[in-house]
Amino acid sequence: MKGRPAVALIASSLAFSLVLLDATVVNVALPAIRDDLGAGVSELQWVVNAYTLALASLLLSAGALSDRFGGRRMALAGAGLFTVASAAAALAPSVVALVAAQVVLGVGAAALIPASLAILTRAYPDPGPRARAVGLWASSSAAAFAAGPVLAGLLIDAVGWRAIFAVNLPFAAAVILLVLRGVEAAPAPAPATARGVDAPGQVTAVVALAALTFALIEGGDLGWSAPVVQAALAVALLAGAAFVAIERRARAPMLPLSLFSERAFNASAAAGLLVSFALYAEIFLVSLYLQDVRGLSALETGFAFLPQPIVFALAGVPSGRLVARFGPRVPMMAGGVLAAGGALVLVGAGADAPYGLLVAGLALFGAGAGSVIPAMTTAVVESVPQAQVGIASAALNASRQTGGVLGIAVLGGLVADGGFMPGMHAALLVGAATLLGVALLATRVGGPAPVRAAAEAA
Repeated sequence: MKGRPAVALIASSLAFSLVLLDATVVNVALPAIRDDLGAGVSELQWVVNAYTLALASLLLSAGALSDRFGGRRMALAGAGLFTVASAAAALAPSVVALVAAQVVLGVGAAALIPASLAILTRAYPDPGPRARAVGLWASSSAAAFAAGPVLAGLLIDAVGWRAIFAVNLPFAAAVILLVLRGVEAAPAPAPATARGVDAPGQVTAVVALAALTFALIEGGDLGWSAPVVQAALAVALLAGAAFVAIERRARAPMLPLSLFSERAFNASAAAGLLVSFALYAEIFLVSLYLQDVRGLSALETGFAFLPQPIVFALAGVPSGRLVARFGPRVPMMAGGVLAAGGALVLVGAGADAPYGLLVAGLALFGAGAGSVIPAMTTAVVESVPQAQVGIASAALNASRQTGGVLGIAVLGGLVADGGFMPGMHAALLVGAATLLGVALLATRVGGPAPVRAAAEAA
């Protein structure tokens, strides 16, 4: 079957949209889930982080499998798993069952992210058109981020929080149909380059990240001196050290250390962690703030939150064009500064802050994050050989999702320790500092010459 680039772009964007949609709608639904299932703050953190934790810890293996079996097969597997897990989440009778379903959803998402980018890079082999396609991929996928809060509010007010998971089903079915009809299967890799799953590396990665997340979330409730928290930190440290040792010696490591010889890759991966650290925590906290502090309904919260995802979605198009012409440095640097400014504006939001102040902070945050993500994605894609695009994109997104897990665990815990409003303001200050770190990292990312040349020749 001959592939069709336009269909491949739609399929890859919709697949990535599934990943964003689940994270966005769950944040709006947290108060409803809390009231229905009797969850506390730490349990709500687990509802969000179970998905992100599975996603972050499995992305590297999913990237290796994407390189080995092709984006088409991985997209079909991920969308199928997403369908089953969404139905389970919609029917979950308890917080434990919901967290378990969120874990399986994270596994499906882990398959979809590298698959979506692998499909895109194969459909657009020339650097210039590929850079513009990546911008459209990020922008159109962010439409789910924009629609998510309002869609969640509508569904929660009309049906209940369970409907936010049922809504995944038609989107997953559309991904499967588009991939089957418009995406060409990738040729099998040469035996010398074929990569399988690094089981020891995968196990130690899951253990390290899960133990660290447990310690960070439960430390706020049980206290940092609690034996179980200190034991979890020790397990995380030992598992992390074991992971590095295994990857150094593995014949086919899940995270090839050779990737870190490229400066652009290192800077982009670090920037991905920092921007998600701030962004995921901000979404978690602002969603609770709008409903618990300002007393908005789920639907009102969706509309109130709308300026951020809309600007986020719109920022991807000019960012992709700037990257195609000048390289990723300028959009990454400007985006980090804008997002930090948005976080600082939100620090000034008290219980009765005028809505215009919230709009300004949300819009600045969204514009900055929406500028950074396409730029750093292109920097990673252009810094590695075509055969390693899957694993490199997976490494970037693993870094991003790990940042999200840590952001919700660390910054989300501040609202439980010292009261909601002081905790939220402290978290936003920390987030602003990390976003300025993104701007500093951008100085280490250049402008890929093939992208600039292709853009200038177009």
